[in-house]
Amino acid sequence: MSKMLPRGSPHAVLALCSSLVLALATPAQAADDPAHYPPWSWDAVPVYLHFGSRTQLTDEQVQTAARLSNFICLEKSHGRLTDRRHPERIMAQDARRIREANPQAKVLLYWNTLIAWPFTSYNQRFAETHPRNWTLRDRTSGEPLLKSTFGDTPVYQYNLLNPDVRAWWAATAGGAVREGGFDGLYMDAISQARRPLLLAKGWGRDQGKRLDEAAIEMMEQLRAAMGPGRLLIYNGFRTRRGIADEETNGGMEFLPHADGAKIEHFDQFASATKEDIVASWRMAAEAAAAGKIVIFKAWPDHEANFTNKAFMQQSPAELEALAREKLTFPLACFLIGARRHAYFCYGWGYDVEDGQLIEYPEYHRRLGPPQGEARRAGRSWVFTRDFEHAAVRVDLEQRTATITWKSGDVPAAAAAEPASR
Repeated sequence: MSKMLPRGSPHAVLALCSSLVLALATPAQAADDPAHYPPWSWDAVPVYLHFGSRTQLTDEQVQTAARLSNFICLEKSHGRLTDRRHPERIMAQDARRIREANPQAKVLLYWNTLIAWPFTSYNQRFAETHPRNWTLRDRTSGEPLLKSTFGDTPVYQYNLLNPDVRAWWAATAGGAVREGGFDGLYMDAISQARRPLLLAKGWGRDQGKRLDEAAIEMMEQLRAAMGPGRLLIYNGFRTRRGIADEETNGGMEFLPHADGAKIEHFDQFASATKEDIVASWRMAAEAAAAGKIVIFKAWPDHEANFTNKAFMQQSPAELEALAREKLTFPLACFLIGARRHAYFCYGWGYDVEDGQLIEYPEYHRRLGPPQGEARRAGRSWVFTRDFEHAAVRVDLEQRTATITWKSGDVPAAAAAEPASR
């Protein structure tokens, strides 16, 4: 298990910055990548896509996704308006279409660790079709502790401390991966069960360790159920105030049991300080040293996300213009912290229209491998890093960045093919 990050005192943060620079100086390992990983290179920005569409993807959307990335996850409600009873069939069809357009693409199925989202056929009637003790309930009233409601439909939560639930979860999710021909599974919200409210009202305040153990058991059972050669990515790594999120232990404890993790709130929500960015870099470096995949989910700025109703009221053209304008800072932050098997995921949400299928010119520029370590300017919050075809500078305190591209786009023939390893 990885060591926890230091507390967020000024001295600890400075030490973290220094150790980060040393970590980034380590060259990428020359050993062969695991055969089930997506092909990866420094040729251009490595892009991961994570989105869902309520209807089946159009041919244009399939081609765009396959052109932008060879690593994609289809979200939980994908296809639900095209096939209301079995939307997972639409997910499987679209995964196959993406792979036909890009034969080296890896497409993941979404599955939540805790929440029985009522979209796929597996969960549409979860509480009705399973024993009462399979649902997380209030310890006093016995009533279900709901995540929320979706229209008039209650959104239940799994009782993860019930071993029968864990066995069903792993067998069902693993079976869905196999039957749908997916390349693996994205395991969302791995630590959400440890939220203080759920501990207090549902599990018991002293059950955090048991919940971690339950999640690890589910990961191991899932890997067996999926079979060999399939990916398991979980969400994820979290920081607050420049340290690993104490409510969730940062998420590093699950890394030995998976192929990688996502940093979903990279410079966003409760992880939006300069110290949090540095802590995310360090966690990503530790994961890369273990040969793991790390996905940086980046956002245009602190106000630009799908939970901000005022932001979302803008027109599609206005949203796209803002995302294009704001790309440099999050992309520069990614490039400072990127290691082998790191991926950049950018947009203001998870719907197909939330910015991930925009063809940002930066995605097509030549990048090339890093030319050395990331450098920190004295005791400031300015970091720089040179790549073969780009120079990156970011000031975390002023929230400014520049990326100076030294050459043009990746050749069209190369851009049309999956990146080599």
